[in-house]
Amino acid sequence: MKGAISETNLEYYVGKLEPAYESQGEQKIGRTLDQYGIAFFYRHPTLIYENGRRELWYPDFTLPRFDDMVIEYPGRHHQNKVMIPPERKQEVYRQNDIPALFLKPADLARPDWVEKLYETLENTYHRPLTDCLLYDR
Repeated sequence: MKGAISETNLEYYVGKLEPAYESQGEQKIGRTLDQYGIAFFYRHPTLIYENGRRELWYPDFTLPRFDDMVIEYPGRHHQNKVMIPPERKQEVYRQNDIPALFLKPADLARPDWVEKLYETLENTYHRPLTDCLLYDR
């Protein structure tokens, strides 16, 4: 069939529309959020107050319709970036009243990780996710 898009070509075109994810795990999370219609910002600057100083952090995902909840995933880090341990990030987010969810590679390897993510978001906000979706599924 002329003009048909093969799976390889589809992957190419989808890749042009999505952010330049730093890892396959981040790509998997981003595509899942897209699939569920959950609006997010990738690497959106977030003002953090820590030890009397203000600085910008760039969480992996920020969910504006979930009180700016952040999702962090420990992927690859470039040499010029300082890796902040997840425990410290979690504490700093807590001190700044920023809800945070941390996903690890082992989490994404589970067959039910998408359902668990969906459940966590729904339970965190005690309302059906359909109230928070970018578009209806």
